[in-house]
Amino acid sequence: MYDRTLLICLDAILLVAFLNATSSGFDGSLLGSINAEPQYLNFFHLKSVGSSTGLVFILYNAASIVGCAFGGPIMDFFGRRRGMQSGCFFTIAGAALAAGAQTQEQFKASRFLLGFGVILQTLSAPVYVTEIIPPQWRGRLGGFYNTFYFTGSITGTGVVYGTSLMKGTIAWRLPLALQVIPPALVFLGCFLVPESPRWLASRGRMEEATALIYKYHGGPDNEVAKLEIREIETHIRNSKPQTAGDYIRGLWDYRELFSTHSARWRTGMITLITLASQFAGNTILTFFQPVMFTALGITSVQRKLLLTFASAIVSCSGAVIGSSTNDWIKRRYRFAFGSFCLAAALSLVAAMSSYVAASQALKEVPSTTISGFGIFGIFLFGWIFAFVYTPNQSLYCTEVTNQEIRAKGISLHSLESNLVTILFTYTTSIALGTISWKYYFVWIAVDIVSGFLWWFLGVEVVGRTIEELDACFEAPFPPGASWKLTKVVRTEDGTLAIKG
Repeated sequence: MYDRTLLICLDAILLVAFLNATSSGFDGSLLGSINAEPQYLNFFHLKSVGSSTGLVFILYNAASIVGCAFGGPIMDFFGRRRGMQSGCFFTIAGAALAAGAQTQEQFKASRFLLGFGVILQTLSAPVYVTEIIPPQWRGRLGGFYNTFYFTGSITGTGVVYGTSLMKGTIAWRLPLALQVIPPALVFLGCFLVPESPRWLASRGRMEEATALIYKYHGGPDNEVAKLEIREIETHIRNSKPQTAGDYIRGLWDYRELFSTHSARWRTGMITLITLASQFAGNTILTFFQPVMFTALGITSVQRKLLLTFASAIVSCSGAVIGSSTNDWIKRRYRFAFGSFCLAAALSLVAAMSSYVAASQALKEVPSTTISGFGIFGIFLFGWIFAFVYTPNQSLYCTEVTNQEIRAKGISLHSLESNLVTILFTYTTSIALGTISWKYYFVWIAVDIVSGFLWWFLGVEVVGRTIEELDACFEAPFPPGASWKLTKVVRTEDGTLAIKG
């Protein structure tokens, strides 16, 4: 039985962690919208597409790559809460510098600080969420973490739309200044929330970890909570003992991600979801959605900003529904069929964009019906991506890793994600300016390949505790082992155990 007051407390604890995703979403959508404003472009002497604009975008990701090297060690040594707080410090500094920037160099420096800060926040937060929530709610509540990206995304695009009518630099400075709010709330909130019980257990503080699990996972009489504690204790007993020196050196030793059969499969799953989601085509929607609307014949800046705002709301609904169904729709099915649907939606956008381009080449006014279908395709793509990947990008990485490599695994995910984003943000800016809609076919092909990879190689995590997945990854072929059903049974002494 769960105490209602404690459930409200758990919700408040999770809200602090979720606001890290809000911080990421606010910045992630902000620059893409501001990039359509002439006030911003004229002040910094930039164009909406091109190499200079691409550089402004990728500095954020370059800083994120640097942050990946520090995020894992910080959260492993100081704890998950301090990991979030360290990121908030840099995010607040970057937002303040961006809002007051007078030169392009200052603005670029602010992008670097923001990228470094947000990555520290978003490395620690999903790990914290996965480790503190009850296992039976992991899919739903863990999925809602990334869904909070849209609370920032919708707010960011909405604010930019509202301020775009203002004269002068306040049109883009005000939205940038408002970026300080989510990280400030997280920084203060981390003083009030408990530490991750699994981190406490890994540091030899099992009594504190046990008390936290009983408090927030149903009490000392809850059989699932008892099973969870036994699995954590078993995992710690089976872990290799470490001296203080071994522990410090191990913070920076990423060979653990490749040293064993199970570790290599875990790393492979991290890489698969990272590349499948980053290559899906969402990079275009995140940073260059107004440019996509231009390819469909939409020329009004106000209309492009309004459509971008509406698209964020539509995508948010997909993320909410995706998170709500995370505990009963198998991840493998979701990822495989979702990838094929993404390819279909982007194909619709490409087809409609080609019709518009042909009309413009003949000096004809593009059909509003064709443009409408293209806009529908963009909205549909955003909804599908949000349903399939948004709740699971970080969650799946923390689910397929164990305590020893979880921080390193989420750091690897962010490193790979930012490397891909840097590559495609820079090249996409150039490609959209030269070959326009034809560039979509690259992403369509990748989505089709991703669908087949998920179907044949995806490891299923739904219905299993984090510790239970250890047995799947020790199997000769982890995907096959994970596809088999398991049951929780009551043993002769009355306790719960995993069977099958």
